Amino acid sequence: MTHTALEAIRAETDTGALWALLLRYFHDWGITKVSYHHFTGDVRAQDAVNVNAEGFSEEWVCHYVEQKLYTIDPITEFAQSVTAPFRWSNIRNLVRLTVDQKRYLNDMRDAGVGDGLAFQVFGPGVRNGYVGLGVNAAGDFPSDALVLDFQVVAQAGHIRYCELNPTSFSGVDLSPRERQILRWIARGKSNSSIADILLLSPHTVDTLVRRIFSKLGVTDRTTAAVKGIGAGLILP
Repeated sequence: MTHTALEAIRAETDTGALWALLLRYFHDWGITKVSYHHFTGDVRAQDAVNVNAEGFSEEWVCHYVEQKLYTIDPITEFAQSVTAPFRWSNIRNLVRLTVDQKRYLNDMRDAGVGDGLAFQVFGPGVRNGYVGLGVNAAGDFPSDALVLDFQVVAQAGHIRYCELNPTSFSGVDLSPRERQILRWIARGKSNSSIADILLLSPHTVDTLVRRIFSKLGVTDRTTAAVKGIGAGLILP
């Protein structure tokens, strides 16, 4: 069945039909709730996340999107830092929660969202995503082998979605000079060295580096380099 689903995903040419196909696949295996978040950049940005959801109450989905709860959702945040699936209900044991995150989980519980699986999917140019698969009861959780099939199908679906919706990395628009500096950062050069190489003042380089960090939504040089490479912002 998984092989058939993968063939159908590769053949799909419409994103709406692709979403319907994935829903049918997961529903056939007893999944009652499906959520898919497509990250287009810094999750804290206003338009950085596209959310699709099926099986959740309309009230909860509207509340989640309108209040931009994806900016504090600890489940989707943690999923971006790990590769293995985990249960929504285990999040309190996996991370140190902020007050807002604790409040969010309480609201989620009160809304009757229930429990499910969370995992990350990976795309080109750092276009990663989150998949949540909800179940009605603890006994409905799939086996480890089936979870692996779910990851494969979800990953294929995410890649196909990215193919059908080509876009740049979160609209990040670095100037030629900023790209040049980011390239030297990726090569391990310090700000003072970059200033000497490009014949710029150290103050100018410091300012441009801060601007690059802000645009990429990062706070350190290593992450800036990794995001820049993954997003195709650093050319050979």
